[in-house]
Amino acid sequence: MGRPDIVNRTLGFAGSVAIALGGAAAGALPRRDPFEDWPLIRELRAFPLAGVAVTYFGLVLLCGAWLRMRSTLDGQRPADLIKTLLWWAAPLAVTAPMFSRDVYSYLAQGAMVRQGLDAYRWGPSMLGGPLALDVPPIWQDTPAPYGPVFLRCASMIVAVTGEHTVAGVWAMRLVALAGVALAVACLPGLAARFGVPPQRALWFGALNPLLLLHLVAGVHNDALMVGLVAAGLLAAVRDRPLLGAALIVAAALVKAPAILALITVVALTRGRRGALIRTAAGAGLAFIVLQAASGLGLGWIAALHTPTTVRNGLSLSTDVGMLLASAGHPSAMAVIRLVAAAAGCALAGWALLRAPNPVAGLGLALAAIVLCGPVVHPWYLLWPIVPLAAGLHHPPPAAIRLSVGIAMFLLPFGAPTYPQAVVAAMFGTVGGILYLRLRPPLPTLLPTPAPATPAPATP
Repeated sequence: MGRPDIVNRTLGFAGSVAIALGGAAAGALPRRDPFEDWPLIRELRAFPLAGVAVTYFGLVLLCGAWLRMRSTLDGQRPADLIKTLLWWAAPLAVTAPMFSRDVYSYLAQGAMVRQGLDAYRWGPSMLGGPLALDVPPIWQDTPAPYGPVFLRCASMIVAVTGEHTVAGVWAMRLVALAGVALAVACLPGLAARFGVPPQRALWFGALNPLLLLHLVAGVHNDALMVGLVAAGLLAAVRDRPLLGAALIVAAALVKAPAILALITVVALTRGRRGALIRTAAGAGLAFIVLQAASGLGLGWIAALHTPTTVRNGLSLSTDVGMLLASAGHPSAMAVIRLVAAAAGCALAGWALLRAPNPVAGLGLALAAIVLCGPVVHPWYLLWPIVPLAAGLHHPPPAAIRLSVGIAMFLLPFGAPTYPQAVVAAMFGTVGGILYLRLRPPLPTLLPTPAPATPAPATP
């Protein structure tokens, strides 16, 4: 019935189409949507719970196709996997934002910068107007935790799109897609440096459902950070530490955790004095130039604590702290978070020293910091995925299982859940699992060769 890669590509594409349709009905939709009265869109949005179920049906198909593809990697070329990525990403690139409403915060903060308001001091409620209307209540009065490079980028987008929210979302998605494309372009070269088969790196690092859901569909600025980090690491392994350090600093001025990759750039220089000097020069020069060009000052450093206000159940340290606080220990939260952060830093240091190579060490270090952090969002797990994909010959089974499990964590509208939506998600998940169970695994999908017929004996 077809080659395994084609079968998996088709299955994952069907899953992406289902997710995109679910997003059109129940995604993180703006208050003012010019498409809401279009014939097909109007009918889809009349049944938002059906949209949730369809989304989860598609999630199961996409994750199933990704897992099945693992056993067929050795027979595929990198170009085949990139083609599959394009098929899977295309439907998600044209649907509404999904699984988070952060993109609306980006636009509001960009508008604040555009109007001369200090986004590192005030929240979007100070802006008011249509762009602030779509920002979730929890972020209305919180300062932006993003670096000046990203906020300046957001302000340039708003300068073009104005108060047209949908146009701004499309422009932000183009930025996210550029970051994804940069990471995908760099992955094979990075993997080759450490003897990792490029098709394995692309499978885990680029086709990972978390990347598709949260960088393509979710429009998170982590895409730009991850792409710049990948480009910086590739420059470093090609003995261009000045450029590598500059790109890493640019990534850190999008989201601060990227700065950890500077340690990897230093490690890749192998202690050569000239390379170390170039690394320091590249980092220092990039910081001074980009910081000065942004004109936004250093307020972003004080605002880095903003994400810690969220409690979504994924941070073990926060969950334990909340449990102890509810049992009558009000100071437990701060203590548990501090202990967990210290443990994460210790594990990160151990990983950087003991990993098989510096890039794998960066991935393990970022994983430790994220998992021990006070707040964990699903897209934070993408920080370590690209370096792990490039630095490890075989992705840890736990990382593969975690990618699939966390992919199912958030509902498509990116807002607090309610029971009916959870039930709809369960129906969609069960439907997808039943479909995969009824659909034979790949080996039985392929035609079985007929036994060779012996040639008649010659008299």
